[in-house]
Parts: sequence; structure tokens; C-alpha cells
Amino acid sequence: MQARKTKHDRTKQNGVHYTPDDLASFLADVTFAATGKFIGQIRVLDPACGDGGLLEAIVEAAPKAVRGRMILEGYETDPEAIEIATENLKGIGVCEIHLHNRDFLAEDHTPRYDIAIANPPYVRTQVMGAKVAKALAKRFRLTGRVDLYHAFAKCMADVLKPGGILGLLTSNRFLTIKSGASLRELFVTDFDLEAIYDLGDTKLFVAAVLPVILVGRKGHTGKNDCSFHRIYQHRNGVNGSAIASDSPLQALRDDLAGVIETPKGSFCIEKGKLATDADTWSLASVQSDAWLATIRKHQVHTFGDLGKVRVGIKTTADEVFIRSDWDDLPKEQQPEKPLLRPLLTHHVSNRWKAQPAEKHVLYPHASKNGKRFPIDLKKFPKGAAYLESHRERLTRRTYVIEGGREWYEIWVPHNPEDWDEPKIAYPDISEYPRFFYDDSGAIINGDCYWITLFDGVNPDWLLLMLAVANSTFIAKFYDTVFHNKLYAGRRRFMTQYVAKFPLPDLKKSSAIVREVRAVRKNGVTDEAERKINALVWQAFGLSEEIPWQRNRCDPRR
Repeated sequence: MQARKTKHDRTKQNGVHYTPDDLASFLADVTFAATGKFIGQIRVLDPACGDGGLLEAIVEAAPKAVRGRMILEGYETDPEAIEIATENLKGIGVCEIHLHNRDFLAEDHTPRYDIAIANPPYVRTQVMGAKVAKALAKRFRLTGRVDLYHAFAKCMADVLKPGGILGLLTSNRFLTIKSGASLRELFVTDFDLEAIYDLGDTKLFVAAVLPVILVGRKGHTGKNDCSFHRIYQHRNGVNGSAIASDSPLQALRDDLAGVIETPKGSFCIEKGKLATDADTWSLASVQSDAWLATIRKHQVHTFGDLGKVRVGIKTTADEVFIRSDWDDLPKEQQPEKPLLRPLLTHHVSNRWKAQPAEKHVLYPHASKNGKRFPIDLKKFPKGAAYLESHRERLTRRTYVIEGGREWYEIWVPHNPEDWDEPKIAYPDISEYPRFFYDDSGAIINGDCYWITLFDGVNPDWLLLMLAVANSTFIAKFYDTVFHNKLYAGRRRFMTQYVAKFPLPDLKKSSAIVREVRAVRKNGVTDEAERKINALVWQAFGLSEEIPWQRNRCDPRR
């Protein structure tokens, strides 16, 4: 691309991040490659055009003989960016250029575009505000938590002609999370998808999101052979089989697969086809399908069949409820001991067993016969005095009061009786599994999740869950089925994923249960972990592919 004017180093506030030139070029190339042959004029839309980078890139991706038939149309709410885009697109050799200093989402449009290419802004519900998010959801028929890019994608789909091509650069979150269900449904019902490129943690983009490129043709014909490329940092060391490439994007252009070595580091590229189900989109291949089929033959339950998986408490006022210095408070404001309970957070999460709690939470809830209720402050004068000293802060949580709750309650407290049940807990975000067993009655913080068995379920299942969850097998299962990773290979162990973790037959897994009991009684050793890990792989009819290693399974040690 030619030298061009930019704004704010191609970055704006409010969730807008201008696309780097090399990424814009790649997006444009794979988008135009899907177009086939257009007859007559070709109308191209960028609904959030910024400084015109993607419009310029799509022109350069087209053969020179085609450019004279292209009509470019861009929308942008930033007047300075429109001025820069106007300058950048001068003399580009197209038929017409129309740049509008208006909000694309605020206008009514008809299907008239042959190509829509965009990197729409990422603005989540919490930033937009509930009122704006609700209005967007209603207008564009979106469900769940709404991000601004959801609305852009829906509107772009609406304005494409039948057979028109969508080239979308956006967050890869929609592939694997519940709030992406509306987009996944849109893409499979309104499009024949051509290609998906999950660019992962390649750092090709300055935004905090991990990007994905989706290319699709408007109109659903039942075609189901969307190619899927996934590229992430390679974190297990590079051997002599690595393929040299100038960049991650060049490796994708060259259709490489496996471990590649670039000046920016080592990356692993996987190639396959798109696999869809109700909850996630993932990469499927002959090898992964066969691997999963073997697991299904040996699976008798999922975690969610036998227990409840949920996030920990959320106080929405941690500075009030959670402290490590309760004993340093004035005597008259030191809450009564029954109100203070140990709190386990990701900071103390180890595999198999957590470290001692560093903090305690003031837990103003009790229960009787399974029904939770707020404590009577009159019965706890010191706790009441402490809470009263923070009344102003706590009453600012208007949503608590509007929800019919007392001003001093925790927003997400859970049923107090459940805390005393044996449970497994683990951090929400972790590079490797860090599941631990707790029967101390401690409370689990909102940066972690926890599992308790349903009534009547054999308690040995919890021990088997612990073994499976801490194995290298489950790390591969997660990456094959869900693959919701953040930067530096950190996985998101959300309820929707962990509830689907497989379990083998309990009776045939007695050796695993015995080993876990021994670990709980005697403490964990390298040899014990190696043995449990190997047994888990065998329980699913598989040979151990990823031998247990201390530095691989628990980076905290």
C-alpha cells in the first residue's frame, strides 16, 4: 500500500482500532479472492472506514482491469478521519468514491453492495450502557450480551446483495462464547462461509481483542466446507522441523501448516474445516474427528451431568467485603468471627490443593432449609458498625437495592449451605489446568469457578473429575473443542466449557480414584501426577500424547 496519512497512529478511542497495513492487505486479498466474477459496477462498503485503509486495500487487491468499475462507499463518525480518508483515496483509479460523515447504524439501508469489508469498533455492553445496548439488540434482533461489532455485522449482512461477499475482521470471541450465539446463527443461516482465519495471539493487531477474519457469500445454499486456519504462538520450543517464513500472514498466504519460525517468533498453524454446534465453532480435521470419536466411545458422563459448575462470589464492592487486615480494624468495627470466612482466589490456586487463604470475606448471608437470606444486622453489632461505615459506598450499588436486596448484601453470594460441601475449584483464566479439591468450607471468589456434585451422586466422581481436569488430556480436549485462549496461551475455563468435560466409567477408573485419594492424603509428587495423567489417557482409550511435565502442567511451581 502507498504511503498514507493516518490518525493517532491508526488508533482511535471508544473501541476503534485502525487496521495495520499488512493485515488490511491480507483481509482485502482473501475477501476479493472469494468474489468470483462480477459483471458491471462493483459497489464496495466499509461501514466504519476510518482513514480509508480497508477501502484502499480492497482496490489494490483487485486486478487493474476491474478497479475502474468499483464504487467505494464509506461511513465514519469522525470528521477528521473522513478528511484523511478523502486524501488517501484520491487518484486511486476507481469509478466513484462516496464518504459519509454519518453513523452507518443510524440509517436505513437497502441491499445494494457487492462487497462489504470492515473492521468494526469493539464496544461492549458495559461501555455502551444498557440503554444503547438494548436499543441495538432490539433493532438488529440480537440476543445475549451485545457488542457494537455484533450490530455492525448484522447490518452489513442486511445490505449485501444476494451473492455479495462479506470480509470481516473482528474479535474471535464470538466463535466460542454464549454471547456470540446471535452472530454464529446469522453467519450459518444467511451465508455460505468460505474461510475463517483465527489469528489468535499473533499480536498482528494493537487492540486487546484476539482477531479473526471471516469471509462469506450472502445466501445460504447448504454449502458446508468452510476452511478454517488457526495460528497461535508456539510455546513448546522449536525443533528442526520448523518452517521459516517472513511473517505469520505470509505463512497463511503460502498455505503453510505446522510450526513456523518468523522474525516475530514461533507460531503453530492448524488447518481444517469449520465445525459448528450450538455453543462453539471450532476447527475440525480427520485426525481431530477420529480422536474425539474415540473419546465418545469411552465417555459415560460430562462434568455438567453430575455437578453444578458456577462462578464464585461477586461482591461488586471488594474493597469493603474482602480484606486481609480485619484484625487491624478498630475493635468496635471488627466483624464477628461467624461473618468472616476464608476466601480462595486465583492467587492461592494450586493443582490438587490450594494454598492457605490470604484473605477473608465478610459474608452477610445465611440459609435455612436451602433458602438464602441476609443476616440480621442487629445480631452482629460489630459487623453492622463496619458495614454502616461503608454505607455510602454500598448504597451506590443501586442495582442491588432495585433487585429487592438489602443494601449490605453481596451481589452474587450463592447458597451458603453449598460452601460446606466438598468441591473442586479453579481459576477462570490459566495457562494450564489448576483444579483443586476443597472441603474446608471456604468461599470461592469470582475470579474462580467451583463444582459441587448433585444430591445422591457418588462422591468418588468428584475425585475422578479432579484427575481428568488436571490432566494433559483435558488441555488437549479443551484446545480441540473450545480453544478460547487469550494472550500467552492462557485458557478461559468458563462454565460452558468445563460442564462439557468428559468423564470415563467410574467403575473402570478405580485406580485413578485411589491415586487421587493418596495425593490428597500424602501430598502430590511428580511420580503421582505422572501416573494419574497416564491413567486418564488410558481411561479414554488413548495413548498418552502429552507426557506430564512439571513446567508444562503447573507454571507456578
